[in-house]
Amino acid sequence: MTISNQKTALDPVVDIFRERGFYAYGTFDDQNRWCVACDVEDGHIDIRIGDDGYELDAWATLIGMYLDEENTRRRYALERLARVSIPAIQRGILDDTEQLHWDDVEKGIALRKTIQLPFAATERLPEIAMGQLQDVNETLLFLARQINS
Repeated sequence: MTISNQKTALDPVVDIFRERGFYAYGTFDDQNRWCVACDVEDGHIDIRIGDDGYELDAWATLIGMYLDEENTRRRYALERLARVSIPAIQRGILDDTEQLHWDDVEKGIALRKTIQLPFAATERLPEIAMGQLQDVNETLLFLARQINS
């Protein structure tokens, strides 16, 4: 499918999000695919055309996980512990739809969850996306507790 066709197919999604009061816009993602992006206080949502419907990514970061730590050396050690824990968490706790990594800019763990949805779900995309984003944030808090225990 061409970029032009993807844009045309996703234009109604932008409209649906905007009608529901979200700031949504069309843009290219990190893999040069056209998507609808929506940034909210709790994270980010990207919607693309998938194999047989929509591909929805909900992602968020626990910003500044250890910024309250005054001892710089201890803060770096805690950040390192989080980074080295990520592969084990990815294998042992998360499934194939979830990707965890350390965000060096935001200084915290970041989780991206990808789901496939049929085109019939177009009208419900904002509600589904916000539900997925809530799940991502709850999972992030759980994972932070696991790392810090």
